[in-house]
Amino acid sequence: MKKGYIYSTLSAILFGTCGIIIKIAFSEGANSINILTLQYMMSIPIMFLGILIIDSKALKIGKKDLYHTAVLGIVGNTFMTIFYYMAFNYLDVSMVTILLYTYPAMVFIYSVVFQKMQVSFNKIFALIATFIGCFLALGLNQSIKTFSTKGFMYGILAAVFYAFMNIYTEKKMDKLNPLAVNFYSIIFSFLSLIIFKFPVDVFRQDLNGKLIVCIIILGVFCEIIPLTLLYAAIKHIGSLKVSIIGNLEIPTAMFLSFLILKEPLSLLQVFGAALVIYAIYSIKKMD
Repeated sequence: MKKGYIYSTLSAILFGTCGIIIKIAFSEGANSINILTLQYMMSIPIMFLGILIIDSKALKIGKKDLYHTAVLGIVGNTFMTIFYYMAFNYLDVSMVTILLYTYPAMVFIYSVVFQKMQVSFNKIFALIATFIGCFLALGLNQSIKTFSTKGFMYGILAAVFYAFMNIYTEKKMDKLNPLAVNFYSIIFSFLSLIIFKFPVDVFRQDLNGKLIVCIIILGVFCEIIPLTLLYAAIKHIGSLKVSIIGNLEIPTAMFLSFLILKEPLSLLQVFGAALVIYAIYSIKKMD
């Protein structure tokens, strides 16, 4: 099995646990910006030490590559994570995950509009099926109170910026060390966040033991490792195949949220998730 497939699989599984930890952190009184800022403050020194040990040469990058990591961090990673985390305030973990994984459909739209990719009936059908699956997975068969328009929009916006991250990484940073890509993009993402909320304000948060553990887990197992694996996988097999394998995040998140957080899960929602996975796979298989 190629390294790219292994990296992508592990990345998807780890990302699938992210929503569980975020929900627990929210229950401790933290908000999206606080979590992300603390997460970055913890992740940056860990990554720096890790790169020094693994490959210190990766820290040396040119001005052009530094610019690309800045764009990836500020535009891609910052907005993707903010919208992604905010969506958990309004929707269940499995629902947010499904919305995030409409991002291959966003890549499809980008390819049609900007790269003049040929459109076929099958591709349009698969695109429509993706969004139908999302609505089914959102549990619209349940009480209308379980649906949040704001949460839905945050989830879709997270998918848009996640699609941007994948496209930009493949086009601009295919030759750059994945560790360097992740390290510098996180630094620029952190710098963009503190413009809105300085660290001194973040430390006013009640940092109890449970919240600190959540931040550590988010930083190491839901950011440093999976993002580095994601960039490495894109480098080896490309963003298209990575997006297919990444759908493993959906069943991972649905299963864990049901098991750990006791979030409701209906057969219709499972069917909707399966439809999303099938439709996205169909889109990517056509490329």
